[in-house]
Amino acid sequence: MGKVMLIGAGPGDAQLLTVKGLAALQKADVIVYDRLVEPAMLQERKASCKLIYVGKEPLHHPIPQDEIEQILVREAATNELVVRLKAGDPYVFGRGGEEGETLYKAGIPFEVIPGITSAIGGLAYAGIPVTHRDFASSFHVITGHLKKGRDPLDWEALARLEGTLVFLMGMTNLPNICANLLENGRKAETGVAIVQWASRGKQLTVTGNLQTIEQKVAESGISSPALIVVGDVVSLRPQLNFFEEMPLFHTKVLLPRARAGKSMLAEQIRDLGGEVTMYPNIQVLDVAPTKTKAELAEVSELLFTSKEAVERFFGYLAALDLDIRSLKNTHLTAIGKQTKEAFSEKGIIPDSFIKRRSTELILEHLVRFQNNASNLIIGSVVDTAEVSAILSEVEALEMMPLYDMRPVTERPFDLESFEQVCFSSSRSVQNLLDVLTAEEKAILQTKTILSIGRFTSATLQSFGINDFTEAESATPESLIELIQKTKLEGVPQ
Repeated sequence: MGKVMLIGAGPGDAQLLTVKGLAALQKADVIVYDRLVEPAMLQERKASCKLIYVGKEPLHHPIPQDEIEQILVREAATNELVVRLKAGDPYVFGRGGEEGETLYKAGIPFEVIPGITSAIGGLAYAGIPVTHRDFASSFHVITGHLKKGRDPLDWEALARLEGTLVFLMGMTNLPNICANLLENGRKAETGVAIVQWASRGKQLTVTGNLQTIEQKVAESGISSPALIVVGDVVSLRPQLNFFEEMPLFHTKVLLPRARAGKSMLAEQIRDLGGEVTMYPNIQVLDVAPTKTKAELAEVSELLFTSKEAVERFFGYLAALDLDIRSLKNTHLTAIGKQTKEAFSEKGIIPDSFIKRRSTELILEHLVRFQNNASNLIIGSVVDTAEVSAILSEVEALEMMPLYDMRPVTERPFDLESFEQVCFSSSRSVQNLLDVLTAEEKAILQTKTILSIGRFTSATLQSFGINDFTEAESATPESLIELIQKTKLEGVPQ
């Protein structure tokens, strides 16, 4: 019998998942997840992890709660670790308590990893603090999703409260909420804000008061999922609205994946307020090493193309009953920042550092260290094959792939929803076009397409894509500048 972890995914932004929650996701055998879970979190799972979607929509619950609980019980019977991933916090109107009770009765061990509730974190992203010494010394979180025909709320008591009122899952009941608060004495000018998709790049906020908010919501088209906040703290939004002022806010970017693992470029876009989707996912498969213990000892320089290459190489050393001391006379070169960081995690400072995976930079490095008798490039099947083809005339240069990467599709995939498609390498072009349908390839041609540099541009053209803009220099920083410039050019003046 396995264990179940009830994990809070936070208000929306994938980066708000806790460190402990992320570690559990990466080890999970099964993930049972909701509609509001950010897809980027699911990409952190291991390749063998099973996904089970149990999402609910307003007025439409295709999988009843009691069936969800039985899914957890059933999966825990045959898997070591089952994760129940829920938006917000499991115990804040997330029915986590009910799931915990069912697991307890079934004799299944479980653990709760709290998440940042949208009632606090979501409002913070809209520039609204739930408490403030000048406006509210308390806050109250209330469900706006009531059982049909029942209203157990004491509206007279709620109207008397001087603190902030936060209603979750209450958009369909907004007229009743406003009417009941007004009827029970809350002032008509009391501030109200509605925050849709809180903490995500598509966040939308509408403000008004108890008398005007319904009309403003109707005019804006805002709908579920959304928070409703009532109180004087709403007046602080113009001063504290940091998120919606970010330069890439409301910019939805598709960043085709070149390889597995984290993307520094994606993190930079998110840090500027953009919403990034990385697609397709990449499955990593191990490849058997080709060098024996004796052959490895004769290599003068080892060049590593990725973090994964470093991790797998040290596993290879252990299999040969060797450790890093056996490489004391071998020149170690890290290609790329994440590769260098992977060495640091092992307590090793590489002898050389090539700042990015560029054929020109690798060749320049090899020329500088031409006294090395033999060079071995370690990376993926694709990386080593590309380097081998381009540097075929370089003597004493060998390749040893330790893993392969394969694009994995995840449907549904809505290409229409993206404003910009940013290609950061030739491989990212190949990976995306390998998984797109003919219809999706036609849609791609209508999008704003950005290229990081001339090699990527040449690959785009080889696929018949000629309408794109190329960054001034082949660097992530230059591509970020192009993304911002493109957004500004597309904003009506």
